[in-house]
Amino acid sequence: MGFFGEANIPLVSGVTGFQALNLDLAYRYSDFSTSGGYSTYRIGFDWQPIEMMRVRMGYNRAVRAPNIGELFAAQSLGLWSGVDPCAGASPVMTAGQCATMGVSSAQYGNIVASPAGQYNQITGGNTDLVPEEADTITVGFVIDPTDSLTISVDYWDIKIDETISTIGAVTILQQCGLFDTLCDQVTRNPGGNLWQGQLGFVSNTTLNLGEANWEGVDLAASWQIDAAGGTFTTDLIGTYMLTKKTTPLPAVPSSAYDCVGIISDRCYPSPEWRHTASVSYDSNESWRLEGRWRYFAGVDYFEGDTLGTTDTIAQGEMSSGQSYFDLIEVFGFMEHRDI
Repeated sequence: MGFFGEANIPLVSGVTGFQALNLDLAYRYSDFSTSGGYSTYRIGFDWQPIEMMRVRMGYNRAVRAPNIGELFAAQSLGLWSGVDPCAGASPVMTAGQCATMGVSSAQYGNIVASPAGQYNQITGGNTDLVPEEADTITVGFVIDPTDSLTISVDYWDIKIDETISTIGAVTILQQCGLFDTLCDQVTRNPGGNLWQGQLGFVSNTTLNLGEANWEGVDLAASWQIDAAGGTFTTDLIGTYMLTKKTTPLPAVPSSAYDCVGIISDRCYPSPEWRHTASVSYDSNESWRLEGRWRYFAGVDYFEGDTLGTTDTIAQGEMSSGQSYFDLIEVFGFMEHRDI
């Protein structure tokens, strides 16, 4: 359930330095049955100081409601591999740190570690999730130096809070012991361990926890000219990525990582620069020919936060720039007639 409204309001026109100045407004209210009501909105300005140039800027608040899987995926008890930092005769963490995870003073130093290095965890959806919230700022300009040439440049910055993800049982235990956070995700059995029976486990379901910040510059250009009995058109659309930062644990700044120019087990390949350029000729009669060039800058393989030595994901195939070329020919065989 919800409602929305939009308005475009001319503020100034036909004045020196203000060929046009428009205000763009939008508002939407959405009521989610799982998490309640949320407001989203947009405000933007479009300013044309001279005939050949426009400047645009805007701010937008958006939300993404959790999907069905994130909310309702069946929870199940499984295993994770690692070390319980509060198990064994000489635990990794102190008695005070382990106390935050439900370990009593009598249990400390007496908890049996799993001989297989495997412990219980519960995975699945979480009906307590709330929507992710994003704030987007854009600033850019468009110039038309001639009737046939248009160039636009736009800077954008997107910040997302309450990102929905899972962070892993090992991380949950570390954050509880070191920073006294996420401790309600740890449940120990009467003996204090996390592996004997089903009463001890780490709840590793989806959570609203992290932050993300994406930032970049978009470039677009188009030029058209009539020649050789037809029309030549060239287009370029490209993006320069400045930041693709994820902070899974905002309380721990060191947990942040940036994926620009990187491929890793936690970063989908994100080149600094990518573009699509095309050149086409239209005979304006029965055929059209187009050549297209798609380019992606190279990405480096990382292991954690350091440059990796052996690329086990792409096997070095993405370390240099990748180009793809398409040639498209279009023929018209029948004249269109209105019936």
